[in-house]
Amino acid sequence: MPRLILPTVALALALAAPSGAAEKVSERDRFEMWNGCRSMDLIVETLPKAATDIGPTEKAVTVAARSRLRAARLYDDDASATLWISVNAAGLVAYGINVGFFKWVRDEATDTTDLAMTWFTGSTGMSGRNSSHILSSVTGHVDEFLDEYLRVNADACRKSN
Repeated sequence: MPRLILPTVALALALAAPSGAAEKVSERDRFEMWNGCRSMDLIVETLPKAATDIGPTEKAVTVAARSRLRAARLYDDDASATLWISVNAAGLVAYGINVGFFKWVRDEATDTTDLAMTWFTGSTGMSGRNSSHILSSVTGHVDEFLDEYLRVNADACRKSN
């Protein structure tokens, strides 16, 4: 069995895309995430008492998410696009996190333009009464969003830097 490990690893490396290879951006990707690499605002919904009883505060969630956006140079509290975060809890151990990206979209059927959520992720988990699990989950979702956003907006981001 050990003899199969090296050839399997070599095959996996040979088939992997080169690290500099551009990832294909679909029309769906562009609809969900394209924003010309412009900055965004951050909205963290007020945490319900059940969530703050576990430990995280609205301020802690906001600071964690905003620092990720600032590190990517994508935070602006006056921007029209918005990253939205909601943290909920059930009892003292279960939690749910929702993260969505809102941007301006135009509805061709009614010829109206409004903010709409075009991308979403979320999860549920057990905190073990430890707020670090929740904050880690929040930052994981924000990192997932940033990874996708920067991938889809890569050309615009290169031009703006």
